[in-house]
Amino acid sequence: MKIKPSPSSPQAICRRIAQLRLELHGVRGKAAFARQLGVSASTYDYYEVDRVPPADLLVKIADSAGIDLRWLITGESGAVLPESAHPVIRRAAALMAAHPDSAKPLAAFIDVLAEAAGKFPPKAQDSPPGEAHETPADWIPVLGRSAAGVPRFWETSAPEGLTVLADLMPKAAGARRDVATACLEGAGDAQPAQLVTLKEATPEGVCEFVVCGSLKARHPDAFAVRIDGSSMAPDIAHGDYVILSASAPAVDSRPAVVQLAGQIGVTCKLFRREKDKVHLVSLAPEIGPQVFPAAEVLWALRVLAKVRIPGRKDM
Repeated sequence: MKIKPSPSSPQAICRRIAQLRLELHGVRGKAAFARQLGVSASTYDYYEVDRVPPADLLVKIADSAGIDLRWLITGESGAVLPESAHPVIRRAAALMAAHPDSAKPLAAFIDVLAEAAGKFPPKAQDSPPGEAHETPADWIPVLGRSAAGVPRFWETSAPEGLTVLADLMPKAAGARRDVATACLEGAGDAQPAQLVTLKEATPEGVCEFVVCGSLKARHPDAFAVRIDGSSMAPDIAHGDYVILSASAPAVDSRPAVVQLAGQIGVTCKLFRREKDKVHLVSLAPEIGPQVFPAAEVLWALRVLAKVRIPGRKDM
């Protein structure tokens, strides 16, 4: 009988490193990721097979990918960490790299220390019947829509249905849910996900959530945007949902959601940076590349994954 490896085993850590490399640089991107990390390609090869990188390199991998260091080492999400350069963080990373089974007791000790110091609120207790519940931890809020077409600009107000994402990012709430089956696609095989549609919108205006615990564990600040338009089809189709994270900036030549100065709403395109210019490239041949001064980019976040609901007709 085969024994399933622990999430913090060297093999599991190596698999997560390979998964991050696929998302950042694609199937043929080992050499590029090795250069980014400052190691040789031959040395990096071991890190995707059976060798755990040294502590400082684990921190660098997490920083480069914009993910939680605890997820990289244990496969579980942790609280927001201090700056990764802090010596305490490096000591903890060294301990977990040398002894992966120390991650859980170390996390438990941090929880006890945090509660004793009063730096975090106590764990939520079960709510009495009839009271509102917090949004489940693996729910990713859908915060707006992105035009997968030509960016449009308005001088005064937004047309109906478009929302400024910066105003929506902090919003989330809990309620009863209706569940649809969805398929989360990233670099590699599809994995199960759910689209939750609330029967009534919350007071904050959030009415849809994507449920995917593995992705939320890696990116605790993840949020989703629904795509309007087909200029990124077939890779990203009209009605798909893309997953973003404020800690995962756009990567060159990969899909990204971009907000430009003067634009209400955002756009989804392939992102390319050349000196002081940004190129937004559609997959539709009839839509040519659009070039903007880099100074006009308010923010640009890479598409971490897409969610598609097979057979859904209302998209």
